[in-house]
Amino acid sequence: MNNLTYWSDSIIPSTSANSIQVMKMCEAFTNLGHTTTLHAKKPHKSQILPNTNLSDLYGVSSDFKVLCHASHRTIKHINYDFIVSLNILRTKPDLLYTRSLRGALLSHWYNIQFILELHFVPTTAKSDWILKKISKGNSIKKIVVISQKLKELLLEIHPYLSSIIIEVHHDAVDIERFANANLDHAKKKIELKLNPDRKVVMYVGNLYKGRGIELIERLAQTLPEIDFIIIGGTQQDLIYRKTQSLQMGTSNLVYCGFIPNAQLQHYYNIADLLLMPYQRQVAVSGGGDTAQWMSPMKTFEYMATGKPLISSDLPVLREVLDDEVAILVEPDKLEEWKSSIQNTLTNKQFANRIARNARRKAEENTWESRARKILGD
Repeated sequence: MNNLTYWSDSIIPSTSANSIQVMKMCEAFTNLGHTTTLHAKKPHKSQILPNTNLSDLYGVSSDFKVLCHASHRTIKHINYDFIVSLNILRTKPDLLYTRSLRGALLSHWYNIQFILELHFVPTTAKSDWILKKISKGNSIKKIVVISQKLKELLLEIHPYLSSIIIEVHHDAVDIERFANANLDHAKKKIELKLNPDRKVVMYVGNLYKGRGIELIERLAQTLPEIDFIIIGGTQQDLIYRKTQSLQMGTSNLVYCGFIPNAQLQHYYNIADLLLMPYQRQVAVSGGGDTAQWMSPMKTFEYMATGKPLISSDLPVLREVLDDEVAILVEPDKLEEWKSSIQNTLTNKQFANRIARNARRKAEENTWESRARKILGD
């Protein structure tokens, strides 16, 4: 059994995708029998969520320790690095797992075994210096990346890295949460003020640029007989989108806002079809474009629901999706999206087949199986 410390740069509690991913991985490490401690950043006053229960917010149940510390951007988060470093030197973990380049560098200096997980391509002179430093040491066990394309780009920009230590592990899913689908769909639809007899097409995720929200708005206009549900987004995003919807005169488009991870399956259950309309450029909370190398958590979550999925046909998404588990459509072809939705909703046999195939694939890609492969358990 390992004493494992996770050094994250996530703000916890928050609604960010990176904080969900970090919490899911800590739960998986704990379920594999490792004593896990997570270090995260405290939210600023403006970011504090009301009445936050971590178990409900993140849909986790394992008993791992979460330590949240202040972190100030004005001093480049030195106070956060200092307190996490002190904790690591005191507890001497068998393994440090981190998504922080600074955490990896300090582990290198402290001679503590570590695994670095990257969800982006480091391109600054500082990050280049850190990667060169840690790659020459004996403390680094491996670098985990979320797509094959990200590995290729990492080696292209940092050719001194060894291909052998870079492993590809796509994001995963909490499959147990999707075991019981026999809920009262009509009751949930009525709760959301929906007509129980109408079909529901759903999107779950952030509303950042490049997520295809404009495409969904246009689809709702052209398919008034179908209800479109969008779950996720900040309060500011929601105000803007709801205003847009009113101006467009769409009455079949519902913005539900952020739903805690532990409750999402109740919403998935009312959907007849799920959409993943990523565009050719995809923004994230910190800015930048991840369309080349992303591995969206919603991919496996969608697949686990047992509902058919229509996704943009992007090369990086093809690493997980194919025509056996999803309907793949060019991102900007409105008419193709429209006909794909209509065909899937009317062809029950086809919809059930790809949904079953997707569910089987999701069952092989749980957070525990991901953690097991990474740690070599």
